[in-house]
Amino acid sequence: MRIDAKVRRALEKSTARENNGAPRMTVKPYETKERPAHLAFGAAAEESAARYLAGLGYAILDRNVRVGHCEIDIIARDGDELVFAEVRARRANPIAAPEETVGPVKLERLTRAAELWTQQANYMGFWRIDLVAITSYDGGEMKIEHIKSITEQIL
Repeated sequence: MRIDAKVRRALEKSTARENNGAPRMTVKPYETKERPAHLAFGAAAEESAARYLAGLGYAILDRNVRVGHCEIDIIARDGDELVFAEVRARRANPIAAPEETVGPVKLERLTRAAELWTQQANYMGFWRIDLVAITSYDGGEMKIEHIKSITEQIL
């Protein structure tokens, strides 16, 4: 939202009147800043993951859904099954691949978020949690790995 110059001046005058002529605050026009690089990278990875899943025939139902203190990156439908997809993206890194960054605590949080979502939506069907791991290489090349039912071993 950008504050019009007239509105800004009116706000400054009213503030000055309240403070006997001394402006207490100045209203600056809203400045749009570019996203930090890591957030832009993450958003691009989520977009790529959604396109990838849609290309496999999944129906994307929602994205970036807050459930309690957790976020579900993508909610999609794969035939009769509901899919909660976690997207992990990393630049090419010899230390840890994106799929290695999902530990037991994250798995528990994803499971809890999916359970809460299904309860709130009164969804009684089958569901699973998938991982879409994206590795970005120099030059723009990306490797996408889709791992189905990542919580199967802990349920």
